[in-house]
Amino acid sequence: MSLKNKIITVICEKIVFPGRSLCRCDDGIALFTEGLLPEEHADVLVVRDKKSFREGLVKKITFKSSKRTSPLCPSFGLCGGCSFQNTSYTNQIKYKQEYISELLDFTGIEISKILISPNTWFYRNKMEFSFFYSSGGSVEDNFKTDLGLHYRGSFNKYVSVPPCFIADKDFLRATEIVKKFANKNNIPAYNNKTHEGFFRHLVLRKAGNNNQFLINIVTNNTDQEQLFLEPLVKELSDFADSIYWTINSRKSDAVVSDKTTLMYGKPYITEKLSVGGKDYFFNISPLSFFQTNSKGTEVLYNEVLKLINSSKEDVLLDLYCGTGTIGISMAHNVKKVVGIEQVEQSIENAKENAVANNVFNAEFYAMTAEQWVNQNASIFDVIVVDPPRSGLTKDVVNFLVDSNAKRIVYVSCNPSTLARDLQIITEESIYNVKKIIPIDMFPQTHHVEVVVLLELKQ
Repeated sequence: MSLKNKIITVICEKIVFPGRSLCRCDDGIALFTEGLLPEEHADVLVVRDKKSFREGLVKKITFKSSKRTSPLCPSFGLCGGCSFQNTSYTNQIKYKQEYISELLDFTGIEISKILISPNTWFYRNKMEFSFFYSSGGSVEDNFKTDLGLHYRGSFNKYVSVPPCFIADKDFLRATEIVKKFANKNNIPAYNNKTHEGFFRHLVLRKAGNNNQFLINIVTNNTDQEQLFLEPLVKELSDFADSIYWTINSRKSDAVVSDKTTLMYGKPYITEKLSVGGKDYFFNISPLSFFQTNSKGTEVLYNEVLKLINSSKEDVLLDLYCGTGTIGISMAHNVKKVVGIEQVEQSIENAKENAVANNVFNAEFYAMTAEQWVNQNASIFDVIVVDPPRSGLTKDVVNFLVDSNAKRIVYVSCNPSTLARDLQIITEESIYNVKKIIPIDMFPQTHHVEVVVLLELKQ
């Protein structure tokens, strides 16, 4: 008998990736929900009932774990971000260690103790806030322009900010200024259903180690002149180093650019990372990729440097290189670096970053990883891959298996796709997994970075 739309009582067994609560129904079928900690009892509404699993929504927690804490943020449970604020950071690390170990158990390798983030609050150096209409408490406040983050599981509902306790504190100051400007001048927020309105996104980036701040105001297509935004730019320039205006006329909710104009300051901000006892400086443009936790990135890159264990005769391939951060940080320890990234602006940044760091043994190419591996004829001693959440494609996996590189270091932001890719790579019996090191780059959330060393069998 189907239990869909029925409320049942369950007990949470454990947290599984991606941060979901695994419970067990009376008939033994697994039920997945969100927000429960191990050993907690709850009344749950079943919203999906399949032969092998069920999904449900927590209606009431009837027995709470002693490890449950009060979330710092009032938007907890509504916002799609900080799913782990209901327990201490120590417990967050424990749950992450457990589900990484479970996902990667097939490797037979003991998972290293997870390396924690140096900062657990206000650590994010990039945020994308969406403009939307919110209804105030009075007639005058109705349909005011607001800024926020997506509701959990929704593409067109938003939670207003501030507060946000993982974003850099300067970000919240900027959101208040921009909201005040929009409402004072009666400038409408973009509506992603009608595709009307002006303000779309506010993208904020901070080079926290170097104290530099970049603001990108993203709007709908318009015939407005630059003068229109100058009062806002002037106010923001009191604490921003770079201010951009990006026009995006596409219907997608993604931040893309039809035209990007520098309104104030320099064309990029520069972050400092300390890797291997040496300081490196990296330029960050409005649309280029950079890790979202600068202090955590230093922990990550120092581990990658140890794992590549390179000599001055090694040639290193940096696939999905972004702005060249990993390759440049390793360049002084190898003979040559080749970096591949599909975003042209990131490659331009990578070339500038190489020169700025006196790295002259690195080459960077703007193309997809798939395009490159299908035309490459070079041989590499060490390969570093840092793919998007979707992981590696078949072409890239085949390239790695056939590469004959001495070592491959896989940097992953998604343990699930990492497990999938490692199973394929190791099935060929050419490479062995030697080390697995989790690194927490995303406190208060279920996300976690994992670095894996694969070595060629002798």
